[in-house]
Amino acid sequence: MEKRSIRNALGELTVIVLGVLIALFAESAWNDYQDRAEGRIYLGRLSAEIKTNVELLDSDTAWTKISCMSIESALAQIRSDKNEQDSASALRHASYAAMYVNAEYQRVTYDDLVETGNLALISDASLREDIVAAYTVFFEALDAWRPTKETALRTAVLRTVPGEYIERVVAECVVNAEGELTEWKDCTTAPATRSADYWLDRLVSQSGLEGLLMEQAWQVCQFESDMAERRDRFNSLSLKLGELGK
Repeated sequence: MEKRSIRNALGELTVIVLGVLIALFAESAWNDYQDRAEGRIYLGRLSAEIKTNVELLDSDTAWTKISCMSIESALAQIRSDKNEQDSASALRHASYAAMYVNAEYQRVTYDDLVETGNLALISDASLREDIVAAYTVFFEALDAWRPTKETALRTAVLRTVPGEYIERVVAECVVNAEGELTEWKDCTTAPATRSADYWLDRLVSQSGLEGLLMEQAWQVCQFESDMAERRDRFNSLSLKLGELGK
C-alpha cells in the first residue's frame, strides 16, 4: 500500500514536471516566434528606409551636379575680362548655386534598433554587421562633406540679391513643370529692379563671391564620386533585405 502511494506520488510529480517543461518549452518557442516575427518587421522597415535614402541620394546627386555646374559657370564669368563678362549669366548661376539644400536622410529605424538593443532580433550575425557598417559608413561620409543649411554663399546671396529674382531663376532655369531638377535650360531671367551688373557688382564687393563659390564647389562637386561606393553598399544591403523579406 505504501509502495503504491509512493509510485502514485512519483507519477503525479512526473506529470507535473513534464507539464512544467512542456509549458516552458511552449513559452520559449512562442517567444522565439515573436522575436523572429518582430525581427522580420524590422527588416522590412530597414529595407524601406534604405530605399528612401537611396532615392534621396539620387536626388541629392542631381542637385549637387547642377549646383557644381552653376558654380563653375559663375566662376568662369567672374574671372573673365570685364568687357567679355556676362553679368546676367554669372548672377543667375551664382544665385542658383547658393540654393543647394541638404536632403533629410532617414535613420529612424536603424537608431531604434541600436538604441533599444533590438538589433539582436536579427539572428544573422553577418547581416547585423552589414547593417551597422553600411549605416555607419554612409552617414559618416555625409557628415564629412555636407555643408550646413545656411552656407556662407547662401547667406551672402540671400542678403544681397532680390528674393523674387532667385525664385524665378530656380523656377525658370532649372526646375521643370513637374518640380523635378533638370539640366540648366536656356533662360533670360533678369532682375525686375536695376540691372544684373548692379546686383553682381554688389554681390562681389560685399561678399568676396569668388571665394564663397570655390568653398561651395569643394563641398558639392565631389559629392557623386565620394558617395558612389556608399550608395552601392546601401543598394546591396537593400537587395539582401528584400530577399529575406520574401
